[in-house]
Amino acid sequence: MRVTLGRSLRDRLPDLAVAALAGPLAVSGVAKAVTRAEEAEELDWPITSGPLAAPRGVHLVGAAELAAAAVTLVAPGRLAALVPLGGYAALTVAAHRLKGTKCACFGAARLTAVGRTHVAANAAASLVAAAALAASPQRAGRTRAVTAALSAAVTYGTVRALDRRAERDSTARAAACEERVSAVRLYVSDDCPACRSLKHLLRFMEPARRSTVTTTVVKGEDELPPALADLGVPCAQGLDARGEPVCGPVSGIGGVKALIDGVTLSAPAVHRAG
Repeated sequence: MRVTLGRSLRDRLPDLAVAALAGPLAVSGVAKAVTRAEEAEELDWPITSGPLAAPRGVHLVGAAELAAAAVTLVAPGRLAALVPLGGYAALTVAAHRLKGTKCACFGAARLTAVGRTHVAANAAASLVAAAALAASPQRAGRTRAVTAALSAAVTYGTVRALDRRAERDSTARAAACEERVSAVRLYVSDDCPACRSLKHLLRFMEPARRSTVTTTVVKGEDELPPALADLGVPCAQGLDARGEPVCGPVSGIGGVKALIDGVTLSAPAVHRAG
């Protein structure tokens, strides 16, 4: 009896594995697909030009993720493992290239910048898919559906919890900050699409406000100050009139722009005749 149960579980492991991989793809795809066009344009979307630029690119990528999840659930045999293998391998490469930046991976959810953890998680998922491919999944059925639903629920709960924590932290920083911001120290990188978008916005700001921003170009997240290490680029720190940090650091296009917009500009000197 035990031998039969053990063999039955081993036979189902490939199907359990591919179904578990389908859950995060489905949640990520839905999060992007339901994002309205005006909201998609405000996301820290890493692609700034071409057919995959926001807002259309957000919806296209979301649709592709949903399609991959659906194929994983219903495809017979090794195809059910081949699709997530290709998908997570691509995500591993993308995460490596986007390290230190925001990616809007789950739509508008406020998550940390892409880092080593994201690269490792996607690489691990690729290895799981490769193992399932070698073991050959069987037919689609209730096992895959139930496992995928559980995986999606766990993924959604985790993302939702992280988003709420980020919202609480942001609200707390804003409420605690009553100091005057006189300047901004901005951190960007040359290979960050969101940084290029932010630089474009800065060019259209009034010269007096733009002059309060000091930009530092970093090559990677390891070069950021310790207080900003988990934020990724673009990120910024408000400064007082003495050049000392005030309030908490911010990240993302929206957060940095709001900080710069909140800088208190000095009144221009008035020269009297005589």
